[in-house]
Amino acid sequence: ICMDKKKFYAYVDESGQDTKGSIFVVSVLVLEQEREDICKSLETLEKESGKKNLKWNKSRPENRKAYIEGLLKISNLKGRIFFDIFSATKEYIELTSLATAKAILKKSEGDRYEVTVFVDGLKKKEIEVFTKGLRDLYIKTKKIRGVKKDENNAYIRLVDAICGLIRDTNENEWAKNISIKLKDKKFVSEL
Repeated sequence: ICMDKKKFYAYVDESGQDTKGSIFVVSVLVLEQEREDICKSLETLEKESGKKNLKWNKSRPENRKAYIEGLLKISNLKGRIFFDIFSATKEYIELTSLATAKAILKKSEGDRYEVTVFVDGLKKKEIEVFTKGLRDLYIKTKKIRGVKKDENNAYIRLVDAICGLIRDTNENEWAKNISIKLKDKKFVSEL
């Protein structure tokens, strides 16, 4: 019996290098063929929430709230967003690679797959370290790309928002409550 490989697309962002290692968050979105539908839904949500195509730290708190709460209406996002939290470390690229691997393995559920990975802001030299990290963990990659600022898309902005939200849970009651709701409703999973 010949089983086809699943084709995955992983979008990755991280946050916390500014904390000098005290907290480091990685968020990963793993999609299959539903990419187009989800992209349209996310772009519509960005407009409706007023967040537009701004990164988390550049958008206003009320727009962030509307955006995150709106994610709960995009049912085909369920089970596709993952995050991991690290502390007391500066192994940023290695940890980004590790969290990405864990998300892909969780999503593949043991099935055969091939994945194309897009990582926000990864430079050429960092791509080598990131790729080695994935290969060391036996992740079957098709292609790995760093995403430049001007190529930013709705998927990268989504994982950026999840990183921002998770970071905010330490000092913001709303962020803590909505992140619990997103986990309970299976929109996000902690790795």
